[in-house]
Amino acid sequence: MDKITLERVIKSGFTSFFRNGLVSVATVLVMSLSMFILGSVLVGSVFLNGVISTIEGKVDISVYFKSDTAENDIFSFKNSLQSFQDVKSVQYISREDALKSFTDRHKGDELVLRSIEAVEQNPFSASINIKAKDPAQYESITQFMEHSRFVSIVDKDSSGQYKITYRQNQTAIDKLSSMLASIKKIGLSVSLVLALIALIVSYNTVRLAIYNAKDEISVMQLVGASRFFIRGPFLIEGLIHGIISSVFTVGVFYPLFWWMGKKTLGVFGGLNIFDYFSSNIFQFSLILFITGIFLGVGSAFFAIRRYLRI
Repeated sequence: MDKITLERVIKSGFTSFFRNGLVSVATVLVMSLSMFILGSVLVGSVFLNGVISTIEGKVDISVYFKSDTAENDIFSFKNSLQSFQDVKSVQYISREDALKSFTDRHKGDELVLRSIEAVEQNPFSASINIKAKDPAQYESITQFMEHSRFVSIVDKDSSGQYKITYRQNQTAIDKLSSMLASIKKIGLSVSLVLALIALIVSYNTVRLAIYNAKDEISVMQLVGASRFFIRGPFLIEGLIHGIISSVFTVGVFYPLFWWMGKKTLGVFGGLNIFDYFSSNIFQFSLILFITGIFLGVGSAFFAIRRYLRI
């Protein structure tokens, strides 16, 4: 392949793009729609993981200790928990901190505050809050605590059970763990289906555009044109489609995410979709740019090879 042939192929690709007019515009719009779906799937998956992480971060279990338990024993228990592989973090709450937290929550309730002041001793127990790496691991953490040598310092309720809140909330935590696992699976499945639809739609659009030029391709074959010379203009045209589509899609996403930013804070657990997009716009644009080239050039290549039998 010489330089002149390459220049002619490139020129022919640009000429074909502008000559096709409405077909080129329609192809760009359909490819933009496909990349919009892919981009939405990409951003949506990031924020879905953010929402799941936020929900998981709010799930914990507490352990309440006997009122006469020495702090050194509690810290020993806390240290043994921190060394357990399924535990993410352990927070100690003293009796004084528990009392202060309670009074702060009921500042406007005089009746409650007076009842607390009427009690001679601090009615609250020291406790620790435990967060697991995964909500499904609270069962193993609870079993670890119940068989620990420090379990004797844990307080018991009227039924004789240790005051470890997992046992009281076990059903709710198990349901939440199951729900989060299902959401992850559904999110992945939906993402794959949408991505596949985007690829199919884009491919069929490019194939239709090439099909309209089948007579021209047949003539080129009859006069002995090389495969590269026939394919080349369509590949260049696909490249142009992909580049314009990616730029157009980024241009649509920017004002859309700006508008959605503050409106979605509550939905995404405090995550601002526009801030995320702005801080990652280079990576996001690069992904869409590569995707556009892949859709345009790849679709053109396979459409020519399979459906026009070159």
